[in-house]
Amino acid sequence: MKNFKFLLILFAFIASACSEKLELQPIGSLSEASFYKTQNDAIAAVSACYNSILWIGGQGNGVDTGWDPIGDLWGSDVESHADIVDYVQIQTYTLLPNNQTVRTQWRIGYSGIFRANLALQKIPEIEMDAALKDRLIGEVKFIRAYWYLRLVKLFANVPLVLEPLTLDNLIVPQATKAQVYAQIEKDLTEAIAILPASYTGTNIGRATKGAAKVYLAELLMIQKKWAGAKTQLEDIMALGIYGLVDNYMDLFVGKADNSKEGVWEIQYTANTGLNIGNRNTVLFAPNAEGLVPNGGWGWTRPTQDIVDEFEVTPKEDPRLSMSILRKGDVFEGKVFVDKVNGTGFGHRKFTISAAMGSETSGSFHTNANLILYRYAEVYLMYAEVLNELDQPSLAVDYINKVRARPSVDMPPVPNSLNKAEIFEAIRHERRVELCFEGKMGYDLRRWGIAGQFLRSTDRWHNDITLNPKYGGNFFKFVDGRNELMPIPQLEIDVSQGSLVQNPGYTAK
Repeated sequence: MKNFKFLLILFAFIASACSEKLELQPIGSLSEASFYKTQNDAIAAVSACYNSILWIGGQGNGVDTGWDPIGDLWGSDVESHADIVDYVQIQTYTLLPNNQTVRTQWRIGYSGIFRANLALQKIPEIEMDAALKDRLIGEVKFIRAYWYLRLVKLFANVPLVLEPLTLDNLIVPQATKAQVYAQIEKDLTEAIAILPASYTGTNIGRATKGAAKVYLAELLMIQKKWAGAKTQLEDIMALGIYGLVDNYMDLFVGKADNSKEGVWEIQYTANTGLNIGNRNTVLFAPNAEGLVPNGGWGWTRPTQDIVDEFEVTPKEDPRLSMSILRKGDVFEGKVFVDKVNGTGFGHRKFTISAAMGSETSGSFHTNANLILYRYAEVYLMYAEVLNELDQPSLAVDYINKVRARPSVDMPPVPNSLNKAEIFEAIRHERRVELCFEGKMGYDLRRWGIAGQFLRSTDRWHNDITLNPKYGGNFFKFVDGRNELMPIPQLEIDVSQGSLVQNPGYTAK
C-alpha cells in the first residue's frame, strides 16, 4: 500500500508553495506565528521529518532520492563510474576533506536532525489528541536516532544537537562516539515504548516498533553487546508479523512494497513534480544499454569480486542472476553487452524497465520503495548474535532460513561447522543476500576486517593479472584512518575550533 506516501506528497507540496512566500517574508513569521498550532500542524511537522530521509545520498552537492552509494563504495562489490571523482576518492581511499559527496552526507544528516529537533520542541506544546501526540513524538525520536546512527558510522565523533539551533548557538562541540551511542539508544528505547507494531490505512509506512528495534539491535551489535541485541531481535520475531516473500526479485522492483519482509522502508512516489520518487533505477542501471527510461547512468558497476562470491556448485545461486547482469543476459528483450567497457557486469537488482509494469513512471523516478531493513537481514543478524554467544547449531538454522526462500532454494549450511566457519558462512550470506543494498562497507568496519579484506590480493580490483592498471593497489585503505570519513573541511573552517578532524586526514 502507498497511502502514507500521499502525506509526504502533501508536505512536499506545502513546502514548495511556502518557499515562494519565504522570499517575501521572514522565516520566523511562518514557523513561529502561523505554524505548530494544531493537530494537523503536528502531523505535517512529522511528515517533514519523514521527508528528510527521502534524500539519503547523492553526488557532489546534489542529493538523490533512493540512492545511497556509500556502503557499496566502501566495499568491493562495485566499481565507481570513473567520471565521478567524488566516488572514486571514496572507493579508492584517496579521500580529501573537501570531497563534496562527504559534505552532502553531513548536510543531509543534520538537516534531518534539525527537523526532528524542531518537531520535538514544538509538538508537546500543541493541544491535540494525547495518544496521537505520544505516537508522533515516538516517530520523530526514531528518525533522529536513524540520522545519528548514520552520522556516527560515517564520522564517529559528531556534534550532538538535541534542540533547534539559533544564530546564538550555532557552534556545537563534538560529542564522543559513546555519547552519541547513548543518545541513539535513549531515543530508540523511548520510541519502542510508544510505537505500534504495525499500522493500517493511511498510516502504513510510518516507523514501527520493529523498525526501532532493528536499529537498536544494529547499534548494540556495533558495540558487541550481543545479549542485548539478541533480546531486540527476538522481540521482532515474536511480533509474528514478519516473514520472507517467496520471490526475491519482487523486493527490488516495487512489487513487495510494505510487504511482510519490509521491517523499515522509505516510501517513494513518482509523478508528483516534487522530486520524491525513487531514482535508484536510472542511477543503478547500466549506461548506454537502453534498458530503462533515460538509458541508465551506471554510477556504480558490479565487479568480478562479487560475482565470484556467489556459489555455483552444486547449483548456481539464483540470486546471482537476480542481482547482476552478465554479458549476453537478456533484460526485457534487450541483450546486455557492456557497451561502455566497464567491469563486464551491470546491475539487475533495482533496475526497473518501463515494460515491467511495476509502478514505473517518468524518465528518472519510480514508485518503488527502498527497503533499508528486511526480515531476511533480521535472521542473519540473529545468526551472528547466536554464533557470538556460542550457540552455533541454532545460528546455522537462521542462515538456512534465508537460503530456503522458494525462489532461492540453496542447499543448507551444515550444522557441523565451528564458530569461525559459521562466521564465514554469515559473512558470505550477508554479502550475496544483501548485495548492492549498502551494507557491505559497514559490515567490514563492524567486524574490524576492512583493511585486511580490501587490501587482499584475493580482491579482483587488486589482481595484477586481471587489472594491471591498478598495480595491485586499488584499495589504498589505511588502518586507523579509513574506517571513517573525514569531517567536511568547510564544517571545520566555520566551527571556530570546536570540530577536530578525524585521524589521518589533512586538507589540500
